[in-house]
Amino acid sequence: MNLANLDFLKLDPRYFKAFVAAAEYENFSLAATEAAMTQSGISQHISKLEEQLGVALFMRSSKATMLTIEGKTLLAYIRTYNDSIAKLMDSMHKERKLVEGIVGYAMPPSCLLSPHFPMLLERRLQYPSLELNVQLLPNDEILPLVIDGKIDFGFVTEKVEHPLLSYRDFCDEEYILVSATAADVEDLSSDNLLQRSYINYPGMGVYFNYWVNFFMPESKHISNRSLHHAGEINSIEGAIHMVAGGLGIAVFPRHCVQHLVDDGKLHVYQDEQKGALLNRIHIVSRNSPELPTRVSTVVQWFMDMQNTDH
Repeated sequence: MNLANLDFLKLDPRYFKAFVAAAEYENFSLAATEAAMTQSGISQHISKLEEQLGVALFMRSSKATMLTIEGKTLLAYIRTYNDSIAKLMDSMHKERKLVEGIVGYAMPPSCLLSPHFPMLLERRLQYPSLELNVQLLPNDEILPLVIDGKIDFGFVTEKVEHPLLSYRDFCDEEYILVSATAADVEDLSSDNLLQRSYINYPGMGVYFNYWVNFFMPESKHISNRSLHHAGEINSIEGAIHMVAGGLGIAVFPRHCVQHLVDDGKLHVYQDEQKGALLNRIHIVSRNSPELPTRVSTVVQWFMDMQNTDH
């Protein structure tokens, strides 16, 4: 349905909060909790919007509550409306050079071990009115949050083409397979790859698939799902300790383990003919002509850090 077919001039923005919460959860009870309202209040606000527009916004049944086509159209309008309000506020603050509000972004846990995160915190001290809401998430969980507008941007290891997404190249990240024992990596081949024990952690599957496709492309039948895991942990820091302790081998971003390699506590699989396995890291945000100042400022901080590194 075209936006022009609905008369948005009749709408009262006070009802938007209830509608967006109900649209995201498709459940009025959960929406009431999210919006800090009563369930009857959610229903009343949505009914007001339906009266003003003259259309049903939800299909209600005993089993589910789903957006109608008109409801999806209204949700897109509200997101555009909220972006416009944010840009208006930004334009009013520009003359005073204020950078304030909440910036939400997500990144893989390995980014905490890079120099960029401490540099960001140092820069943030100059802007006391700016709040950072950071989530540590694997690649596949970041993109839906950006698409739905639940975070402002994220760091991802691969591009997924989508009309609502825009990407900026950030840096190249090197992935290495390491072990506490030199013998485990020196004679590693496609023939004995599955005979090793591995340490699993969030992100290991993605890194290993990049690694095996680069160094051993003849092993097309082998992926992270083929591996025997001697241990599993939900943090990359813990996984590094487990590998350094000799419990298994794993693939990590080089910057996370270089200090242990330098100290001789970890050994790296190397193939001089192949060289280094580099993968491009991207900053992904919603496709918009202009990001809110609070968001564009933080993104630019990261870009400045990377330029400084080079």
